[in-house]
Amino acid sequence: MAYDTKSYGIDGTEKAFAKPIMMLLLMFTGMVPAIFIWMIQQYFTPLDKRDQLSARTMAVLIIPSICDLLCTLLLLVAQLYITASMWQMMRGSIIIITALLKRGVLGHRLKRHMWLGVGIITVAMMLVASTSFFGGPEEGSGEGSKDPRVGILLVLVGCLAQGVQYVFEEKVMAVDNAPPLVVIGCEGLWGTLLTLLLVYPLAYALPGEDGGRFEDPWDALAMVRHSASLQRLVPLFVLFVTGYNCMAVYVTSFLSAIWHAIMDNFRPVTIWGCDLLIFYVLLPHQGFGEAWVPASWLQLGGLLVLFLGTAVYNGSVCVFSDVGPGPEEQPLREGPGTQGGWIKTPADMASPSLMKSPLMHRQERAGHALEMHPAQGHYSSLAMSRDV
Repeated sequence: MAYDTKSYGIDGTEKAFAKPIMMLLLMFTGMVPAIFIWMIQQYFTPLDKRDQLSARTMAVLIIPSICDLLCTLLLLVAQLYITASMWQMMRGSIIIITALLKRGVLGHRLKRHMWLGVGIITVAMMLVASTSFFGGPEEGSGEGSKDPRVGILLVLVGCLAQGVQYVFEEKVMAVDNAPPLVVIGCEGLWGTLLTLLLVYPLAYALPGEDGGRFEDPWDALAMVRHSASLQRLVPLFVLFVTGYNCMAVYVTSFLSAIWHAIMDNFRPVTIWGCDLLIFYVLLPHQGFGEAWVPASWLQLGGLLVLFLGTAVYNGSVCVFSDVGPGPEEQPLREGPGTQGGWIKTPADMASPSLMKSPLMHRQERAGHALEMHPAQGHYSSLAMSRDV
């Protein structure tokens, strides 16, 4: 909605708030409070159970922060060209990219059902991307001169950068003891500093369509000052980023892997549904949200194929006899009392693990290993009472 909101800049002209770097800065700012939430959590934790954190660990986290900054900036710029629903669906390509990178770089095994799942997800991405070749610009999707194919390319490059980041973290980073909230907070802190000291000066110096610059921060501030809508949306965005990242940590701890897969799959449905609701019900034909066009049927087909591909990849739909982790592979925690649950793909290759940083789910897997009964191979009641 912020991108579609119009306001007056420093030159007095009315225009849309197409400021991806400002949104990047706001996103990183919203991640910083996670450190303070972790500090409060530690204050109420007994001394012998508190997390051990070194200054070196916090400094090393600048490496994934740089990678995160690059891929996030690409994804934010892509939102200027394509609708939110298409953007979210195309992000499903991260499963393909990370799985193939893990196979090529880390030597992880891809079983037959996983290869089939990758193939089906690829077809889904092609179906969704093909909608950009049909018809003109969609009403409620931003500026009419934007080419959606540019946005799709930016999403794919951003997901490639994110996949490289995840593989790098798993192969090189040695910060196993970094609590997830600290990872979020440090990436937010480093990202904020890098955006202010490096990205914005470069964007201000490079030529572009924003008053002759790639992006003018002073113009962005002027637009916020002149728009009551932006003055509400900006702090709400920061608060939502803080709440989303912190709640994601607790969801990771309390919910089983199948719920992670369900939420990852239905996020595009939720976003698309909200966009349609905004366009037709909440703010009808005011330029916000997303209209239903003939190409939306093709996009819906791509979404359904994406669901199928993810289910096949995770082993939820059994198509080959090799479904399930081998004797040396760790299954995902499905919940207490589960015997060979819905996700049979090994933990480090299942879709919930491929779609988030290894620094976030590494502790989950370590805690999961402690919960498995060494003799019987099932999950103990600790899975119900694990401390966050």
